[in-house]
Amino acid sequence: MIKKYIEFIKENFDNKKREDFNSLGEWVEYLFDLYKDDEEKLSNLKSIINRDFNVKGQSDLNDIKSDIRLANAINILDDKTKKEMSTLIEKFLEEGLSKEEPVVDFSTDVEDLVEGDITLSGKNIFKSFLKTITALGRKDSPINREICPNDFIYYYNYDNIPSNDLKLVFKRFKSLHMYSDLIPYDSNESGLYYGIKLDGQLEYGLITDKTIPIGCFKVGDSSIKWLLGLDLKSLSQLKKDLVNWNWKELSILSKIKSDLNEYNPGFFEKKSHLIITDKIITIGYYGIGKWDNGKIDTGEFQNLKQNFNNWILNKKWSDKIQYNITSNSFWVYFNIKIK
Repeated sequence: MIKKYIEFIKENFDNKKREDFNSLGEWVEYLFDLYKDDEEKLSNLKSIINRDFNVKGQSDLNDIKSDIRLANAINILDDKTKKEMSTLIEKFLEEGLSKEEPVVDFSTDVEDLVEGDITLSGKNIFKSFLKTITALGRKDSPINREICPNDFIYYYNYDNIPSNDLKLVFKRFKSLHMYSDLIPYDSNESGLYYGIKLDGQLEYGLITDKTIPIGCFKVGDSSIKWLLGLDLKSLSQLKKDLVNWNWKELSILSKIKSDLNEYNPGFFEKKSHLIITDKIITIGYYGIGKWDNGKIDTGEFQNLKQNFNNWILNKKWSDKIQYNITSNSFWVYFNIKIK
């Protein structure tokens, strides 16, 4: 059969592979253009580039400004990430991308893969974990700041979940199915949690008669950007908490919380949970100092303030914060704000 010239050209155009291009980025641009009229394939391709690697592209390459060219955004990724992206795209071209979530085994990652691979897999399963919260109807549950553990900066928990319901939802997700067996049959209710720890890991997992981590990944500026870009309602509170932070500031906050947990202003009857609101971290002490008619003695208050100032001056983060002390109803509150 003799082919028309235009069919010959089109056939060769459609058969181009990764090795036909100078860079991964140019190949991805070619694929975006190739599938511009195939909504399903283009959507699947975007899901790999945008969802898994947080690289934004447009359906029409003519809409991409020269200073943020898609190819350039991809080519500046590290070699390991580019290799993984290339593998996923090649698999998609050969098999198609399932509309279901990818199968990811976190426990295997922990045993066999290097730290960078654990981080990536932890992110993928975390998205499924968040979808579980939504599927259970808990995406709008109020957050209780006062139960944040001492080793977390931010902590979000969802308790009183019927254990059978949680098992059923976990089994809907290939990457979470294995964890359904961790939910005890003899317990009527279980819980879920996630949060950013003082060590910079975002950890998430189950709450039964104990806390059972399912996964974790390191949080840095790129991870913050990735989290803020996720369109998942069960992540809305964390996104509100993170939107004005970069990782350097969060690292300072982490150190402040760690130090403030150990601060002892003198005799007190009880102290509050440490609360983080916006860029202010607050802890209160009840029954400290001398009080008269519901008001703290002026001299006592000035002494507390001076002692707190001296304590702060010995910290490496002292020049990065502002602070004040307030008192009310036998409580004295120490407030630190990152500049």
